[in-house]
Amino acid sequence: MMSFLIFLLASIGLTLIINLSFIFKPLREKMCKINSFIGKLLKCSQCTGFWASLFVQFLVLIHERASFIFFFTDIYFILYGFIGSFVCYLVYLLIKPLIDKYD
Repeated sequence: MMSFLIFLLASIGLTLIINLSFIFKPLREKMCKINSFIGKLLKCSQCTGFWASLFVQFLVLIHERASFIFFFTDIYFILYGFIGSFVCYLVYLLIKPLIDKYD
């Protein structure tokens, strides 16, 4: 249960950093100029949440198995991406009024 909570919080944190942070703003703007599709994906919390969740789950699997070699056919690998996408979008919708108010 604790690893699932860490997974969710890490996915949310990574998604918010990529989508909303000042640090990634130049990268988001540059990607919009290079490729508008990828730029849109970086601004979408649900899309970024999916890819961030896959990355976080990849790190969790490496940590749990203590190896870079594991099977990508593990269905939970993809399911965690879907779960992370949903949760990241839900958190974004919850904090969006605060962002709009103070931004």
